Amino acid sequence: MYTKTSKRARADFISIAFRRRNSALGLLAISFAMWGTSATAQTVVRLYTYPQGAYGQVAGVTLQKLIAKNSKTLRIESLPAAGREQYVDYANAPKENRQYMMLTMSHIEPVLGDKGQVPWDKPVPRMKAIMTFAPNSAVAMYTNNPSIRTIYDLAGKKVDIGLPGSYVYNSQAPLLIAAGVMPKIDPLPSVSINQGWQRLGDKVIDASGAGIIDMRLLPPGPADVARKSKIYQVHVPQEVFKKAQEMTGVPWLPVAVKKGAFKESYALDYEVAREESGTLAPAFTAGFWVSADMPENVAYEITKTALQHIDQFGQDHALGKLLKEKIGHMTVPQADFHPGARRAYQELGFTYGLEGINAHSNGKR
Repeated sequence: MYTKTSKRARADFISIAFRRRNSALGLLAISFAMWGTSATAQTVVRLYTYPQGAYGQVAGVTLQKLIAKNSKTLRIESLPAAGREQYVDYANAPKENRQYMMLTMSHIEPVLGDKGQVPWDKPVPRMKAIMTFAPNSAVAMYTNNPSIRTIYDLAGKKVDIGLPGSYVYNSQAPLLIAAGVMPKIDPLPSVSINQGWQRLGDKVIDASGAGIIDMRLLPPGPADVARKSKIYQVHVPQEVFKKAQEMTGVPWLPVAVKKGAFKESYALDYEVAREESGTLAPAFTAGFWVSADMPENVAYEITKTALQHIDQFGQDHALGKLLKEKIGHMTVPQADFHPGARRAYQELGFTYGLEGINAHSNGKR
């Protein structure tokens, strides 16, 4: 079902789409199953993306289009189902099917998979990185209370830390635990970023961890709230990141947001980030991940095609222009990238991984 295009495979895929997806997703799955029925057999990779309209989904569709246009041997089937469903599907898939599945995750979820921690329902071998679509991003905690300056000040407050298994929860909970604050907060999880920010603006909660900063820009919803109400970023001291990393084994890396970062962009008359040396938030690099067992030539062709046509991401989505030199800038070591992806980055001269981020910041490509 995952590796060769045939009438039987397409029929099986359609049947599964109707049984397991709602009607809208089922129709989408059918369109992918019926598309690209050339006489030549193709290797099919199933890509789970964020919901329709999200940048991760747009980036996934762009990658799908690029492969369709430039590869005679590969095809990507994109499905906007990168929630809990992708983890269940992957964990329960046979090894021969896993090698042709691509998930949308942050750098945290592959580590959680080692022990089968939420969002996984069972342990899975460590997956390998391919590329990011959101370099320089962070999941920051925001508050409507100016007296809350650091993560320690959240004790006794109503805090949205997201639902267990969500990227917000996975990013914020370890830091709250490391700071010793988790048992002291009143958790009021929101089901979405927009709900979290709406509740923050309405003062239903004191702080929300759903403050993803997409490439250091506030998304439209949070930006509107920041214009109407004074919203401040909560600082996480460096020692909390270090302790969280020791506890979890996840590379918790801080992103420093400087004063003035949002003031000019959104015509604000106040500072969102208040620390003189930079307000720290946990780095968040969402991207595409695959099994270590994916054939090297498949991972190589996917990555090489994306790098050779990097401008297409910017044409399809405004934020895509920021991928020009940073599509490989995921906050994991280069060893955590798939060997096929590493070969493509090296051949085409793109920096990637933590080593690449450091090289780029030092003036190298």
